Amino acid sequence: MKAIELNMPDEVYEKLESLASQDHQSVNAFASRKLEEFARAVEDFKELERRAQRGRREKFESSMAKVPDVPPVPGDEL
Repeated sequence: MKAIELNMPDEVYEKLESLASQDHQSVNAFASRKLEEFARAVEDFKELERRAQRGRREKFESSMAKVPDVPPVPGDEL
């Protein structure tokens, strides 16, 4: 495991401290978990971008043309 020194504004630290205490965790454990979640989200977004580049409008329209034009199931209306 690596240790880092991180400087941040007092207000940001206070928010982290508050959120960590609400989650019954130390600031270190909470921040570490949130940084890991953020890193995964960035990786996931990059993967979605790569997949989107492979998409083709024609294939999308062809697939959508196969969807039946029926009223929504009760409860799913806008």
